[in-house]
Parts: sequence; structure tokens; C-alpha cells
Amino acid sequence: MRPMFHVRPGLLGANDHHDLTLDEAVNPKHMELLMHLLLQKEMFSLGIKVGDYSSNIIIAVKLGLKSPYLLHQLLAFSARHLAFLHPDRSASYLHQAVTLQTRAVSLFNAAWTDFDQSNCVEVLLFSSILGHHLLTDTLAKRDEGGLVPFIAHYIQCVEVHRGIYTIARTVWPLLMDSELGPILSLTAEFTSRLPKGSHCQQIRELVDSSDGLGEKAKTACQIAIDYLQVGFDAVMADEETHGVRHQMIFSWTLLVPPELTDLFAAKQPEVLVLLAYYAVLLHYGRNMWQVGDSGAYILGIIVDYLGSEWDHWLKYPQEMVASGLENPT
Repeated sequence: MRPMFHVRPGLLGANDHHDLTLDEAVNPKHMELLMHLLLQKEMFSLGIKVGDYSSNIIIAVKLGLKSPYLLHQLLAFSARHLAFLHPDRSASYLHQAVTLQTRAVSLFNAAWTDFDQSNCVEVLLFSSILGHHLLTDTLAKRDEGGLVPFIAHYIQCVEVHRGIYTIARTVWPLLMDSELGPILSLTAEFTSRLPKGSHCQQIRELVDSSDGLGEKAKTACQIAIDYLQVGFDAVMADEETHGVRHQMIFSWTLLVPPELTDLFAAKQPEVLVLLAYYAVLLHYGRNMWQVGDSGAYILGIIVDYLGSEWDHWLKYPQEMVASGLENPT
């Protein structure tokens, strides 16, 4: 399977009419991005943490020298983080992020042959960082039109993340024998947990009783709900070890069954209520730079779209967000 990635530059939030100079040579601006990448540990705060950040990022950069698509994506994400840190210069940094990411995707698609021991780590790192980048951009979108444009962006994000999951499953034995083995073992342990809490009980009842969802759709929704509950369990347990407390913010978009994509696109009300629960999970992580106030924003546009008819089912997410929650990190 060939994981071709097609990313619209406009998803980054920069001006779609920028002239993207794809063959621009590396310059001092790129050196700034490289230094930022090497020194800023909080850039990848949504990821599981194993070992020393500096050592791990140096490994990634070395792999990027062998596979330029990875290096370009690393620099693109560095530019995206700098755009957040420096609002007065955000337009310039976002332009760099667009240019570098577009080039990264182009290089990846041109270089693709097949998965093997020689490239599986670089391919997964590239795909994962691209996924983090797109999720960050999607959560930052505030387009006019509310839910409709947001869902369009979110679906593209989900589709890219599904490609990451496909890549990982395809070469799992090779990856487990690589430098990524410890991280992937922790990720697998986390995402294979059974849900324990009752935060999602009401959305389970809604899905089970729905006349608008077929059995296959209900099963897909229940799987997505299970993962959400695992995310809530981690938040409630305050699991800072290895950074898994907010890991489900990233992993949920990767793990939701493919059937949910069409339900998102159709704006199926029950699935929008499900997305409102994901918004609560986002709100718990609102102090992370990738997340910010996106949880409250997404919940708000869902409430506006569905109207008062769905107030009962949205009451719990609204109460959770309105309460401010406790101990955001």
C-alpha cells in the first residue's frame, strides 16, 4: 500500500495565495528552525515521552539528513511552534511552515518505494509529525461558517492519521525492533487499556438508543467512545509518567474507526455529540500549545449547529467545560 499524502496548504491557516517556493535552498531562517527544534522540549508535548528529548530529537534529525522529507517536516513543525510563540511574527513563520510542509509531502511522495528495515522508522516519524502538525492546525481553525468548515478540516486530519495507523500496522514487527520500539510499546499498552470510568455513559446510551444509526455505525461509535473513556481515565489518574495523560487527544483521531468519517461528513447528530465529548478531553489539555481553547470552541459550534433539540445530550459536555475543570496541564 502506498501512503500518498495530499495536504492542502490552506489547512495551516496561512494565506492560500502565498507563492510557495518549493526548491528554496536552506538558509539562516532554517537554521533558526533547527535550533528551536533541538532546544524546545514542549514542541511534542502531545506525544509519549521515552528517554532524553535531546538524544531522541538528534536521532530524528540524523534520520532526516538521510530522508529529506523527514527533515523538512521537522522544520515545518518547528516553524508552526514559533508561530504560536511569536504572534507578532506568526505570518512569516506560518509561511515557512506551509512551504516546508508542502516540500516535505512532495519529497515523500517522490521518494516512496516500499516499507523495509531501512526506511520504516523515518516513514513513521514523518507520518506522525505530519499528523501532529495537521491536528494542531485543525484545532486552531476559526473559519466563518462554524461547524461546516471545521468538519471539512477535521476529516482531512482523520484521514491522514488513519494513514499513520496503517503504516504502523504494516511494519509493526520491524518498528518494534527499531529505535521506536520502547515508545510504540508504551503506546500499544495505553491504547489497549479497557475503559473504566463513567464519563461517557450518556453518549453510550444515546448511540445505543439511536434510530438514525445502523448497527455497524453504532459499533464504530462505541469503539470510539471506549477510546475516549480511556482518555478520560488517564486524565483523572493524572498520569504524567511518559506523558500519557493527554495522549488520547492525538491518538483518538488516529484510532477512530473508518466508518466515522462518513458520519462526520454527514454531520450525523449523534456523532456530533460524540465529538462534543472529545472537545471536553481537549479542554482538559487546554494549556498545551497545540490545543488552547479549541475544546470550548468546538463544543460551541456543535451546540450552535444542533440547536436546542439536543440540549439534553449536550448538557454534560457543556457543564464540564463551563466548570473550568480542575488542574489543566
